[in-house]
Amino acid sequence: MDTILSLLDSMLQYTAPILIAAIGGFYSEKSGVVNVALDGFVIFGAFVASFVATSLYDAEPTIANLVVCLILATLAGGLMSLVHAYVSINLKADQVISGTAINLITPAVALFLVNHFNGTYELLLKTGFPRQEIIGKFTIYPTIIIAIILVVVTYYVIYKRPFGLRLRSVGENPQAADSLGLSVYKYRYIGVFISGCLAGLAGAIIATTFSQGFNASITVYGFGFLALAALIFGKYNPLTITLASLFFGGTKVFAEKVSILAPNLPIPVSFWNMFPFVATIIALIVFSKKSSAPEALGVPYDKGLR
Repeated sequence: MDTILSLLDSMLQYTAPILIAAIGGFYSEKSGVVNVALDGFVIFGAFVASFVATSLYDAEPTIANLVVCLILATLAGGLMSLVHAYVSINLKADQVISGTAINLITPAVALFLVNHFNGTYELLLKTGFPRQEIIGKFTIYPTIIIAIILVVVTYYVIYKRPFGLRLRSVGENPQAADSLGLSVYKYRYIGVFISGCLAGLAGAIIATTFSQGFNASITVYGFGFLALAALIFGKYNPLTITLASLFFGGTKVFAEKVSILAPNLPIPVSFWNMFPFVATIIALIVFSKKSSAPEALGVPYDKGLR
């Protein structure tokens, strides 16, 4: 029983950042902008949160200090996302290439800054968010509550409020939305900015919970890609995205725990490390034959194409 509870709380700790980043990608892609840069924003958010915690609070932040770290990392992710927004929306560049470039440059910039200011390639925290006991030995990080709130709020805003209808309209048919007086550029910028904010928050949560900081091995690497897979696998719906995030969180736990639970298996650890991404590919091949993506996703808006 203790083993099951341990696996469950580990699954939830991985699910929270994947789900938050996936909800961020949901806003961007519902507005019509492909955002494969989620992984870069997650990494940058983890870096900013760790840098603030080590620089301002000597790597021993209190709960209030950790909240400040989360807020600053959220803003940092949002500001970085404006680069992707400008290149994709104003310059009408290929959105996948723009996102890929951000994913490639972000780890390098983060590691350069860490080495420049700290003299090493790691920013480790002595304290982070403590686990809260729920039932017996079943514990969770309080940050899972943030993920749950975001799912509920997102569903309400996107499907029950005028803002959500407008955001979806510029992703489905931007020409029609523009003819009704909506600013396509404005809503797409908002969608991308929200996605950057939430991805940065996801990275900060990783750094202030189970990762305990930022290091050269980039322990946050890959979470953004899993979030993107959860978004597609979840058919662009907050509720099914939640289930998909639980699935991918489970694959991360399996990859981490299988070598401990079954140490005699003649399979190298590196194989299990790549298991979540192999599972991602298989899941997308099997379940994504019928696309639920917005009609204008990835298509730069041109006023002349009415």
